[in-house]
Amino acid sequence: MDRAFLPALCVAFLVFGSVAFGGKVYKWVDERGVVHFSDRQPNELEKVKGTLEEREVKEALPSDTKEDLETEPLLRNPIEHAINATFTVKGAKNIGTGFFISSTGFAVTCRHVIQEASNYTAMLNDLTEVPLTVISTSQKYDLALIQVMAPQQTPCLALRQAETLLPGEQVFAVGASAGLQATVTDGVFTAFRKIPTLPEPVIQFSAPVNPGNSGGPLIDGNGNVVGVVSVKYFTTKGIPVSGVGFAVPSEQLQEEYGIYLE
Repeated sequence: MDRAFLPALCVAFLVFGSVAFGGKVYKWVDERGVVHFSDRQPNELEKVKGTLEEREVKEALPSDTKEDLETEPLLRNPIEHAINATFTVKGAKNIGTGFFISSTGFAVTCRHVIQEASNYTAMLNDLTEVPLTVISTSQKYDLALIQVMAPQQTPCLALRQAETLLPGEQVFAVGASAGLQATVTDGVFTAFRKIPTLPEPVIQFSAPVNPGNSGGPLIDGNGNVVGVVSVKYFTTKGIPVSGVGFAVPSEQLQEEYGIYLE
């Protein structure tokens, strides 16, 4: 073994409990009196003087990685990530949903969610409440840009072009449905529709939504945002309607606030 590596290997041996590999470490003294540390046994040229010491080394993560794992929970699927990136928008008289589009707290909701004069707060997925500021409301779409005063970097969602959706493709709505934090419902994409209350065509989908869902993300199975939940039909001509919801397409979100997207 090259003696140039001896100091580093000595350190590795002395702190073997925190190295990032598993297996065995060997220590021996050769005929010249040089101390060796290695993850392999000595060869014939390295004649051992005295005892060959052998120690087991358990696999361990670097301390900074351990710390990250303790502070950042392991996510099991893209939907769980979407839940973490979604929050409840709370006002004096109304409730809605928003979701992060950057790690610096910029987020999106629906314009009608924050139209009332109120001191709005965001209830994050861990149920802590923090202030939010309205940055911009769209004059064209039912969209608004807000900034949440989160104490740390925020998980954020990526966009997918809604025009790539296929009829029957599964989608998920995430939001404070009926005031219940981070409710997830699933359905399918139906079509793009033109409805009287919105100026541009919107996504029609079948995932159940309720008051409180407005402003939340409509995502695909990979957790990418295809739309922002906006309205639903509750009744038509006095007849209850279920499974008919509408979302602002992601292209319109990109058009309005693309500069804030990561």
